[in-house]
Amino acid sequence: MTTKLKRSLGFGAAYAASTGLVVSGTAMVSLGNGFGTGGLAFAIPAFIGLIIITMVAISYGELASMLPGGGMVGEYTLPALGRLMAIIAVLGGYLVLVSADGGTQLLVAGESFESLTGFPAAAFSFLLLAILLTLNISGVDIFARVQIPVVFGMMGILAVMGVSGVLGFTASTPVNNPVLNTDWSTLASMGAVAIWLYIGMEFVAPLAEEVKKPWKTIPMAMIIGVCTIFIVDVLFGWGATRYADLAEMASSSIPHVVGATAIFGAAGGLIMTIVTILASFSTGNSYLAAIPRMLYGLANEGLLPKWLAQVSRRTRVPWAGMLVTAGCMASVLLYSTFADGGIDLILNLISIACTTWLLSYIIAQIDVIVLRRRYPAARRPFKTPFYPVPQVLGIASCVYLIAFIVPDMEQRLVVWGSAAVIIAAIAVFAVIWLKRNRLPLFTPTDLVHTQSNIIVRSEGLGDGYEEIVDARDASAAANTATSADPADVEGTR
Repeated sequence: MTTKLKRSLGFGAAYAASTGLVVSGTAMVSLGNGFGTGGLAFAIPAFIGLIIITMVAISYGELASMLPGGGMVGEYTLPALGRLMAIIAVLGGYLVLVSADGGTQLLVAGESFESLTGFPAAAFSFLLLAILLTLNISGVDIFARVQIPVVFGMMGILAVMGVSGVLGFTASTPVNNPVLNTDWSTLASMGAVAIWLYIGMEFVAPLAEEVKKPWKTIPMAMIIGVCTIFIVDVLFGWGATRYADLAEMASSSIPHVVGATAIFGAAGGLIMTIVTILASFSTGNSYLAAIPRMLYGLANEGLLPKWLAQVSRRTRVPWAGMLVTAGCMASVLLYSTFADGGIDLILNLISIACTTWLLSYIIAQIDVIVLRRRYPAARRPFKTPFYPVPQVLGIASCVYLIAFIVPDMEQRLVVWGSAAVIIAAIAVFAVIWLKRNRLPLFTPTDLVHTQSNIIVRSEGLGDGYEEIVDARDASAAANTATSADPADVEGTR
């Protein structure tokens, strides 16, 4: 009997998974850098980023309610755009993310810990990765028990610091910083920095096979999550700009620590250093929870090697994918450690990851439109309000953010070129893999078959979803009679 993932997570764990990656070490670097560069006016692109990410979130919510599987955007894309785009959406959007950001997160934690204790940064970073891998392999319940208090604790500390700075509940002396610390054109080009404050809110979606009532819990966790993040981030940024040297914040590799020190002195810097370590811990925890489940979903569809679908019989987690994810994080951690690029290296890696990640967001929103047209009567427990306005505006916004990913044109070319090479390499791998396994590149799978594959391997989805299995059986018989794509029929066994 196939070992299934364990369905045991409630809203608290879903919220923590959705915000755990967002409130990350590099997100706080972006937060501090944004307010340092733009001043309090950075709240404007931050708000615009909230609108954009909310439109993306409701698209993911609809898709997760239709196809509540661990493969996430890969399984959303299969019945919409086919297998090639499904592989590109997952590997391009998310494996690149781990490769560009995962090691950097651990490096930020290591540097913060070294500044606090003198313990070598690289040694602490690798120790942290080993602890995270052990926790995640121990089971999804362990993930939840650790993630919930860490995320809520971080959000609470940021909010308290921000409110204290805004209301003047501190012994520090305010400084006369301008509301707009740059020109309007530079502020307008800071969309990529702003969107990084929220990007990753969809990391709860790969836990769909382990979340109770995923069609309700996942959309709610994403939407509430990004709204609370906006409030907390703006409060902290507002408080920091009242006391900090904005030029120092803009140039520092730990600008959020600079801001916290300005508000509360050495104690504030100490607290924020601890928060940074917790944030990197939370992010690494989210990576090792979500990415392996995406690989697990694709492997179950035959789009990646089958061994990536292996689930531990004892703890019921996709352990093989966790080892691959940890390996990606470790390799980039090594590179980041020896490259020693400071804030420039961190921001460049963020920009490359953001570009490919936004491409994945575009694919997901296209999926919603295609599936609405192809399957208008399909079961959608959560539906996008005002369809297709959020998808059209969301796609246009993501294209704009990619086009103006960084202010400097020469740097944009480097970021675009790096992202293009990565996507091209993934596409070549996908074509070779699909051709080798005699699977079509662009032919979409049947929605009912994709849904039933998720239901059959999932534990107690309920709410009428099991009816889809009966529809699958009828569809399989009809497809056999009309010589349907044999790969789709094979995939339902």
